Amino acid sequence: MCGFVAIMNSTTLGYDSSMMNGLQILPSYGDYFQLTTATTSLNVAIVFVGAVIATSFAGELSNRWGRRWGLVISSLIAIAGSVLQAAAVHEAMFCIGRLLIGISITVGSVAAPAYLAEIAHPANREMLVGLWGSAYYVGSIMAAAITFGSQYIDSTWAWRLPSLLQLTPSVLSIVPLAFMPESPRWLIYQDRHEEARAMIVKYHGGGDVDAPIVALEYEEICQAIAYEKETRKIEFKALLATRPNRWRFGVVAATAIFGQLSGNNIITYYLGDTLTTAGITEVQTQLGINIGINGFSLIVAVLGSVFCYRLGRHPSFLIATGVMALILIIYTILTKLYSGSDNTSASDASVFLIFFFFGAYSFVWTPLSALYPVEVLPYSLRAHGLAAYSCIVYLSAFFNVYIIPFAMSIT
Repeated sequence: MCGFVAIMNSTTLGYDSSMMNGLQILPSYGDYFQLTTATTSLNVAIVFVGAVIATSFAGELSNRWGRRWGLVISSLIAIAGSVLQAAAVHEAMFCIGRLLIGISITVGSVAAPAYLAEIAHPANREMLVGLWGSAYYVGSIMAAAITFGSQYIDSTWAWRLPSLLQLTPSVLSIVPLAFMPESPRWLIYQDRHEEARAMIVKYHGGGDVDAPIVALEYEEICQAIAYEKETRKIEFKALLATRPNRWRFGVVAATAIFGQLSGNNIITYYLGDTLTTAGITEVQTQLGINIGINGFSLIVAVLGSVFCYRLGRHPSFLIATGVMALILIIYTILTKLYSGSDNTSASDASVFLIFFFFGAYSFVWTPLSALYPVEVLPYSLRAHGLAAYSCIVYLSAFFNVYIIPFAMSIT
């Protein structure tokens, strides 16, 4: 249950991206806000402004109040943002709601992976943190299915209903969070040793106080945190204080940037325009493809969470990125040669390439972008390091997502 609730946190961002994809395909959304290229970009990208703002305090919140309270606060902010977004009577109100959702996403993306890594049984840690990233597609499928159904509503509720239902993962998380244990690493860092040991006994030792894993894990955590308390003061500047820390932070930053500039955001947020360029213009077909891509990506991401680690981190990143680059080259050539033509084979090939691209991305980048930064960062740097990672991710995403409509409008 603890792992499930923390993993559910990832569905909010997945829901958001797929929802905005769907809303831009729905005529009622564009008609209501009278969207231009600039306002289309703003409505999508504003979520990343909120996400960047939250990086200034998300790490400290998670360190001071605990990983579990970070998840609670993230859920509450997401609920408020979803309600405001759905009730929007003008674009400013819609954007404020999305700004709040962005804040909730960062608070959750700092607390959830750290919580999973610190509470999971050592044998399941890699898989659970990878599944946190894969759960992105659970939210994506929800939003894709809801927008597919809401297209038949002949009112503004065609886009308001998907906007409101974005609060679903957060509502489902609130009650269980009240009964979930805190991270043993955080408890030990706060000198609450008995609570930490009790948590390890109950969840990792099967209730057996004398289980070997209990003593081993407890001592390892105590020794690691005692050393870190003696040698480091936890501040953002600690990420750059020593050569090893700078190297770790460089790896984390590169993972953040490459993950956002790999071409995935073109399809993640502007699938409708992408399919129109490929000659697929029917609303129902575009929304159906949105469901298909997200369902396929979820299956591949879960498989990646289980199997991609066997290939090694670096080989997995290199192979997946190379495949994605090749697919984008072929896709670009196809759309250039056949855009505006009646060649259905070219359109079908374009859709196949989109699925293939997301298969490569989901198998490696989805699970490893969640796990790799957590692995690279030691406990003392983890909360601030993940906040910095989130900041870089969302700055890259904002830049990318904001300029895409302008680039696509160039003929």
